[in-house]
Amino acid sequence: MSWNLEEFGVASWTTMSLLFNQFVELFVDEEGEEDHKARFVFASSPQKQTPYMILEGDKVGESSSEVEKIVMNFKLLDLRKEEIIDVTHKTFPKLLYEGSRVIGSSRGWTAFMSKHDGTVYLSNVFNLAFSRVIALPSLSDPLRLRSTAIVNVSISSPPDQDDGYVVFVKFLGSNLYYCRPDRVSQWTQMDIEGSHVNLCDVIYSPRNQMLFLVIIGASYLLSFDVNMERRYTILNLRNLPKMPQSEWELLALCCKSEHMVEAPCGKCFIVRRYVETYDNNGIIFKKTKRFMVFLLDKKVKDGEITARYTKDIGDLCIFFGTNETFCVEASKYHGLNPNSIYYIGYGLGVYDIGSGIFYHFPSYMPLNSPLCLLPILSNPHV
Repeated sequence: MSWNLEEFGVASWTTMSLLFNQFVELFVDEEGEEDHKARFVFASSPQKQTPYMILEGDKVGESSSEVEKIVMNFKLLDLRKEEIIDVTHKTFPKLLYEGSRVIGSSRGWTAFMSKHDGTVYLSNVFNLAFSRVIALPSLSDPLRLRSTAIVNVSISSPPDQDDGYVVFVKFLGSNLYYCRPDRVSQWTQMDIEGSHVNLCDVIYSPRNQMLFLVIIGASYLLSFDVNMERRYTILNLRNLPKMPQSEWELLALCCKSEHMVEAPCGKCFIVRRYVETYDNNGIIFKKTKRFMVFLLDKKVKDGEITARYTKDIGDLCIFFGTNETFCVEASKYHGLNPNSIYYIGYGLGVYDIGSGIFYHFPSYMPLNSPLCLLPILSNPHV
């Protein structure tokens, strides 16, 4: 049984893959309980953490020691070394694998939704030192919502660090729900009616203590404060890059989307992605043509805020996908490229922000709905 996003019910309207905000360390276990062959297994020591991408995952058996768990094998891509690593005999909660679908990830925690009753689960299942599964209430009208595509999930803070965390789930369309597990055991629908938010993702900013959506076309920022009061702020993109008119005309033919990301230092960026469609022997493909990054001003003036185009975000690298987009300091993870965007969906590779050059990962990699493990900023030096 192969583990892929289609199997978990992630919508086919997008080929982008989920990102898990998590780290693993690999070591060789020479005295395995299941067999005596050397194999790679997961560990949680922070001394050698590194970001990985899950390329494939397959169930290989039942756990002999824990009834509620199964055994899985994975193929991982080390994003720093661009090497594929085989991970075998990893136990995984049966409830999350067989009875649920992945709906997103944020701050080191993966969100799942039950295929049966719409119950939402949070788990740091890839942190084997101490993994937990937290059951949240079922979403209202689960029969409808269970079959609806989910854009992404955002968590205000890691559940193991803050009991007052808030979970946000954004569906395709205008359905946005939040849950405060420590206060009310139910989901509340937020007021974001309008087709302009259909494809928007959400991101929670710890620095501003607000939830943000970049309205389609980057014309507005829609934000919600801690009391869930909404506010529209006019967004002005400035200092657009100088390019030949022919290049702008090609970009005008692309589909574009805008996403907000907050850096560890508190800076906020608006990332615009252009996706082009092309015909290859009668088969329609989509691929990423370009990214543009805009640095967001810190202050709002007269109901407006400015974001200025930049080709230099310094030591930062952005991880871009269907998860809650975020970035890290490349110097803390030797081998990552600074001033770059690591992306999956409509292609797979690294985009150099300064030069505008793409580096595509090798085509031999098994890239059917890959999943990515991205870092938690906790003693990351290698």
